[in-house]
Parts: sequence; structure tokens; C-alpha cells
Amino acid sequence: MIASIARKEFSEIVRDGRFKWTAGIMALLLLTALAAGYQKYSAHMDIQRLSQDQTNAQWLNQGDKNPHSGAHYGNYAFKPAGPLAFFDNGINNYAGTALFMEAHKQNFAVGRPATDQSSIGRFGDLSGAMILQLLMPLLIIFLGFTAFSGERESGTLRQVMSMGVSNRQLLWGKALGIGVAVLLVVGICALAGGVALSLADLSADNESLGARVALLSASYLLYGAVFLFLTLAVSAWAKTARTALMVLVGFWAFAGFLAPKAAVEISKAVHPTPAFGKWMADMRSHQMRGFDGVPPFVRFEQEAADIFAQYGASSVAELPVYVGALRLQKFEEYDFPVFEEHYGRLRDSYMNQRRLQDRVGIAAPTLPLRSLSMALSGTDLIRHINFADAAEAYRRDMVLKVNNYLATAASSFNTPGSGTFVADEAVFAMVPPFEFKSQGLGATLSEHAGNFIALLLWLCLSLALALWAVRRLSVEED
Repeated sequence: MIASIARKEFSEIVRDGRFKWTAGIMALLLLTALAAGYQKYSAHMDIQRLSQDQTNAQWLNQGDKNPHSGAHYGNYAFKPAGPLAFFDNGINNYAGTALFMEAHKQNFAVGRPATDQSSIGRFGDLSGAMILQLLMPLLIIFLGFTAFSGERESGTLRQVMSMGVSNRQLLWGKALGIGVAVLLVVGICALAGGVALSLADLSADNESLGARVALLSASYLLYGAVFLFLTLAVSAWAKTARTALMVLVGFWAFAGFLAPKAAVEISKAVHPTPAFGKWMADMRSHQMRGFDGVPPFVRFEQEAADIFAQYGASSVAELPVYVGALRLQKFEEYDFPVFEEHYGRLRDSYMNQRRLQDRVGIAAPTLPLRSLSMALSGTDLIRHINFADAAEAYRRDMVLKVNNYLATAASSFNTPGSGTFVADEAVFAMVPPFEFKSQGLGATLSEHAGNFIALLLWLCLSLALALWAVRRLSVEED
């Protein structure tokens, strides 16, 4: 009986002009978004690889100079796009794509495409994720808001119920029929996305790509099921199709537009971030006075005795290493805890904002799905922080290598007037090219387990509402 109801529902939907127009528009937008996303992703990856190779070559060919001056010449780290960035670009437009690494400074990523966009463009790119998050629920609503209320108004519900069909059979049959119709539209576009995925160069992230695609698909299926059962619940509860449509469109607007904006504003109010100018001034001031309250120059003088004792020397001239290089490295290391405190505090604020937004997700299913989509696509805040941490670790190792070489190779320069020590390409080649490996899928799932639970809770709630609504379903209009 359920299969018969599903076939009837599906055939009526396919013949309905609403389905043809809405499905056609959604399919066109989704295919356009996937094609544009793939083109943008491919261009980004080509530019990223070319830029990284070029900056690595510039590092090696910067010319003969003092090794520490080479560290000030610096190097760039370019962030690769996430493995599924062509589907969901996440925060990539806003977080920066390149980070300059130099001695004595920890920098923020630069190169934010959003800064070059118009005000309208900053609402978000046209992406597959945006289409599915906003238009798939709308398609479900348009196909299902008359499932019960429309048949009640036309009188066909009485005829169906008189044939001995139970309310639950009617619910499952209609859900199956509408679900298959929606999957027919989305499935065709998913195949196109799969073709694009097979053509993309994902060698850096393909170790968990299959699992990411499967989990991403499951997340969007859960999201679609939530709106499907909510639509059927409202259709069974509402007395007229017009009422059902108004309620459902209102909830769609709240979930898709109002709730995300409200979640962002609430998180900013609860976990505010400092103004950039004040934050930078505080960090510079902290560097000057020293992490523990002892200025770097004073602290180095205090540690000088330990350095002489370590090498068994009584004067600078007797040291087997270049004291200037030791001093440069010590000053570098004095800043490490300062950077970790100030950058860490800023990142904690952003992470707390994100977690609060996830907790607010209980108010609308779009919020947990959005976080899951970005995380599984590799375009979320956590991946960006991992990139920044990897670049900082590389920067510290880069400076350490050139300073250590300078310390051991230029020991004769402890005597004033000895000239300038010069290094060549072979010295700079000691620093390997920058490579970024994102965190594993397990860490992503651990961080976002709450979002999976939130989606499941929404599904349970929508299913419970649908069962409650059809149990009290009446064939008569009040």
C-alpha cells in the first residue's frame, strides 16, 4: 500500500507544473553553481601551486646575503583549497589565502577575495552548498505543502481514507513519493558534481575523500528529510493549503536567513574580539616589556653567563659560536610565548563564537548543516587555523635553521670589524619547501559530533510532529 501511495504521489508531482518549473530552476542553478565552483577551484589550485613554487624559488635565489637577512627576506605560505571547496567554499573568501613568514614577526593571512567584492557579493558565493541549503527545502515545501491540506480541500482525502489506508501508511507513502521526486532532481546534479570531482586534482586530500563525500551526502539527506517531515506535519495540521504554505515559507526564511545572522550576532556579543589596532598595540607592548616582565635585552644579559658556562668561555672572543646569531635566536624565542598568548586568545574567541553558533543550531537545522558542510569540505575555521599554525611552525623552523647556521659558521665574526658573513643558495636550501597537510577526518568528526547530533534531533522532532499531525488528521475542514 505504501508503494502504491508513493507511486501515485510521484506521478502527480511529475505531471504538476510546479515541479517542472521549480525543479528545472533548481537543477539549472545547482549545475551552474557546481560548474562555476569547479572552474574557480581549478583556477585557485593552479595559482596556489604556481605561487608556492615561485616563492620557494625566490627564497633559494634571493642572492648572497647574511643568513638572518635571508630570514627577514622571508617566504610565503599559500593555503590550498579544501578537498571539496568547489562545492562549499566556506570561509575561504574571508580568512585569507597567503601568509608571509619572516623573522621576529607572526603575521595574519592576507588575500581575501571578499574585500574585492561588491556589497551584494559578500552575502555569499553561488555554490552547490548554498543551493542545497536554501533551495532544496523550498522545493520540498512547494511539492509537499498540499500533500494533506490540499487533498482535504479538494475532497480526495476522504476517498483515500475510505479505502482503508491508515494515517501512517499515507504519511510514509507521501514522504517516499516526494522524496524520490526531490532526489531525482538532486541526484542528476550530484552525478555532474561527481564527474567534476573525478576530474579535480585532489592528491593532497584524497586519503579520506570518499568518506567525506559519503558523510556530506548523509548530512544533506538528513537535512532534506527534516524539511520533508516538517512539510508533511504542517500540511496535515493546517486547515488550508494557504496556511500550510505561509507557515512553511516563514520557517524556511527563519532557518535560512534569520537564524544564521542571529547566531553570528549573538556569538559576537558573547565572545567579542578586540579591535585590530588595540590588539596589535597590546602585543607589541607585551613584546617590549617581555613575557614575564623582563625586557628581552635585560633577559639576554641575565642569560649571558649561562651561555659562557655552556661553552666554557670567559669572553666573547673565546666562544666557538657567533654570539650575534645566539642573540638573534634568543630574541626570536622570547617572542614565542607572547605570540602564543595573544594569537591564541584571538583564536579562542573565534572558536568560541563558532561553537556557540553550533549550539544555537538547535533553533534551526540550517546551522548545524552549514558547519558540517564547511568542515567536511575542508573550508571551515578549523582548517584555516591549522594552516596558520603550520605556517608559524614552518616560520620558526626556518629562522632557527638560518640562525643556527650563522652561529656555527660565523664564529670568527665575534671580533668587531670582522665584516659581514654571507650565505649562498646552498645555505637557504637547508629550509625545505612549505607543505600543508590538513587534519584527519577523525579530528573533524570529533569537533563536529554535536552538529550530527543536532541534525538527528531535528529529524526525530520533525518525524514526531508528522506522526502526531497525521494521527489527529481529519478529512473535514473546520
